[in-house]
Amino acid sequence: MKKYLKYSLAFLIAALFAGCSHDVVFTEPSNEEALQNAAERLGVEIDPNQKWNLATAIQANVSVNLGLDQEYTLVIYDKNPLFNDDVHYYAKTMVTEGDTARLNLDMPTADSVLYAAVFDSKYRRIVQSAYVEDSVFNISFGGKQEEPAAEARSWNRASETDDDAAPYAKTLNDYLNPFYTKVNSWDQVPTVDQISLEQMKNYTIIDDDIVGSKFQGRSLQNPTYNRQGQPEYYGDMRHYRVPANVELRQIFNTNGYNGVVNGLVVYIEGKVHLVGNSLNDITLVVADGGEIILDTDENHFSNQGRFVVCPGGKITGKNGAVFNVNNGGWCYNAGTIDYNGTLNLNGSRFYNNNIVNVDVLMGTTQGTHFTNFGHITARTNAMQADAYNQDIVNGCYMKFTENSGVGGLIMLKNSRLDVGGQLYITGNGLYGGFLNELHHLSMITAGSIKANGATIYGPRNYNEFAVVKVGSVFANNDTDLQTAYNLYMDWNPSNFYYHYGAKIDNSNTYMRGLVYRISKWTNEDNSTFTIPRGDCTGTGYHDTSSVPSQDIPGEPAVWTYAFEDTPLGDYDMNDVVIRVNENAEDENVLDVTLCATGAAFNLNVYLDDKMLFAGGGKEVHRIFGHQGGVFINTVNNGIKEEFVTTTITKPANFSYETADFWIKTPYMEVHVAKQGQDPHGIVVPGKWRWPREAHSIKDAYPNFIEFAKDASTTDETVRKWYQTTQTNPVEDEIYKPEN
Repeated sequence: MKKYLKYSLAFLIAALFAGCSHDVVFTEPSNEEALQNAAERLGVEIDPNQKWNLATAIQANVSVNLGLDQEYTLVIYDKNPLFNDDVHYYAKTMVTEGDTARLNLDMPTADSVLYAAVFDSKYRRIVQSAYVEDSVFNISFGGKQEEPAAEARSWNRASETDDDAAPYAKTLNDYLNPFYTKVNSWDQVPTVDQISLEQMKNYTIIDDDIVGSKFQGRSLQNPTYNRQGQPEYYGDMRHYRVPANVELRQIFNTNGYNGVVNGLVVYIEGKVHLVGNSLNDITLVVADGGEIILDTDENHFSNQGRFVVCPGGKITGKNGAVFNVNNGGWCYNAGTIDYNGTLNLNGSRFYNNNIVNVDVLMGTTQGTHFTNFGHITARTNAMQADAYNQDIVNGCYMKFTENSGVGGLIMLKNSRLDVGGQLYITGNGLYGGFLNELHHLSMITAGSIKANGATIYGPRNYNEFAVVKVGSVFANNDTDLQTAYNLYMDWNPSNFYYHYGAKIDNSNTYMRGLVYRISKWTNEDNSTFTIPRGDCTGTGYHDTSSVPSQDIPGEPAVWTYAFEDTPLGDYDMNDVVIRVNENAEDENVLDVTLCATGAAFNLNVYLDDKMLFAGGGKEVHRIFGHQGGVFINTVNNGIKEEFVTTTITKPANFSYETADFWIKTPYMEVHVAKQGQDPHGIVVPGKWRWPREAHSIKDAYPNFIEFAKDASTTDETVRKWYQTTQTNPVEDEIYKPEN
């Protein structure tokens, strides 16, 4: 390119006749002279603190504890890859469950937020963002675990062994031998006889003949009597076993041992039909392969009567069957409960660790506790009026296809509650003081919510969130529904009604106070976060594809290096333009792309002491296939050539902030400008569009001038002067390959 230099007249005349002769004596101007030239050319005094390399090296620390025993792909992005197609990544690596990846990467100096994405082996993904503070980017997916889960069930399924679940998680043995504590000083704590599965395998066998002849319809712990009136005992009158090859149809009843848990136990390896049995103070334990069949309309447990279903065991029944558990029984399911009827656990505890599929799941008596680490599906819990009587801890998936109610509700990490109809939600559960809490990556969906003094708390940590997605809200007071912490509401407030059905419009300032006090909002179609679909999270949140893409989105981040070839240039910044990025297939390789040369001089490109583009004669014009002295890809109606890319091994500890890419002219070396110098060489994030030939950067990018004169500016549009806005750049000043 033609340069109007402030060289001596003797130098200009000598250069005219000598051309590229190396015999010309050249005196490099001082830094002060260069800054003076910049002030004249750019029309502004350069801030001596301004930096022209817009890359900043940072450290990223990303912990992953998502409950899968596998390696994940971790990618650090410039934008959210869930909602943007043109994303670029600054770093990519593998990280193992329970570990923390520590990465050194470069990001634009003007940016303050990065996005970390984790992809599992099936390409399911979750994204979090965070601010970069003091050159450090910290993210934790799933929170730290002191001991990673021994067996993770599937993506996003809550583990009973992680910290979030620890206060609520119980084992089969905990429910075989429950530990009772007093709620009130006057409570009577029952005695617990210790039992074990190994012991039960040796219990006394019963079958139809034995029950019919030995007990004759009497209670299992009461003997029969011979003709002389003497009792005839069978076994120890306390412990019985229905073996695997037996189907017990005879009715039996139990009076149990009042105040003693496990005083009377039946271990079911075969099948037991309940046909209206009176089940007082009995523990029914269903073994692997065993089954309880509800063959009549209603069966009752009373006093300390209860059931425990082991893995592989089942409870089934006729349509409409009702199975009642009353007065504090501790019931446990690790098998399958599946019948189109009612499971009523009044005042009892129920812990589900596998599958429950019933018509009605309810607990209308105060003190009912449900804990779920499996899948529960029911039509309703019939608790709209008495929701405050029950507490629910959900560690996986619960679904009510119609209306339901909750009093105290704790949604553990990666859990979901779906209500097809109306969810009635009250204030904190009256029994036990439970809050309505949603932990990280948990969510509630409902057709509508009918709220009565309810506060829903979200997770407290900065990088965590939970969602309530609801079609409409019904309330009578402006405090009937409140949210706190990182609880996000997905609700259109135009669908707002009184309990009795009248619509609440914007003119009702009192009731609209409920809306204004909800501080965090989201919408699934354009949410800034996602809950991936999974075993416990169902269809997830903003996870729209039934089969995740098998690709990891984005390309490696690109950095543009633009040079003037003389120390007293015209600042069109196109004498040499190269782009550099990490190779998409091999992180140990750099792609260096020659984009343009608007120089009359013969120039070479270097990284440190290595000359680049060894093919094509190494000189930039010849790399494009031309002789020196022509402008390539800088004049809109001039010579246009395809960009040329070479690959090189990435140096150890490489960083764009410190990398020394430079050009060599016949007379000097031109490196990236340092702080306190004029902008004769700059490093710009992205695929920067350079000015056309002889058009100054100040005219092409008006925001550049504001940037050049003020290193301390906080104006985002100035700090990111290279990005496109309505007035920046000026399109007529930019090189356009299509012209």
